[in-house]
Amino acid sequence: MGVVQMDLNQLIVAQLDSAYRWIERAADGLTDEQLYYQPTSDTNSIAWLVWHLSRWRDAKGATISGMPQVWISEGWAERFGMAADRTGLGDTAEQVASFRPDRDSLLGYADVAHRAIVECVSKLAPERFEQPVEYMPGDLRPVWTVLIGVVGDSTQHVGQINYLRGMITGLGWR
Repeated sequence: MGVVQMDLNQLIVAQLDSAYRWIERAADGLTDEQLYYQPTSDTNSIAWLVWHLSRWRDAKGATISGMPQVWISEGWAERFGMAADRTGLGDTAEQVASFRPDRDSLLGYADVAHRAIVECVSKLAPERFEQPVEYMPGDLRPVWTVLIGVVGDSTQHVGQINYLRGMITGLGWR
């Protein structure tokens, strides 16, 4: 059995792709009511989680690549009727509860945000991984740690999405 060689770009893309496939699976077959279901008034819906993790991917990918966020450059903020700088971080319970974009917009944005960060990561030169970028205002981190944070955030939120999906549809949905 040979040794598998994988670079950091491939590893991160594989993790991002895996989380995205779970998003597609989790949304498949849900009604709009199920997509926006909140178990309590102060918890997130599947729809909000899909949007938030997509916004975070988009924002961090743009920071790393120097390209504009697709949320802004492709008019998604306007389609959603939301502020260009909103990512979901710090959203209130009221903002989460009122989050109800149409399914095609939600999943369309998740798709373009996913493709944008995958393109960004695929093109990173090895030396770029060590360069600092702003993770949060005033918080500079090497690119590789920002990307590990994005992967971790995606994994965390996909777990929440899958848990909600199981609550909604019962055991054995996948």
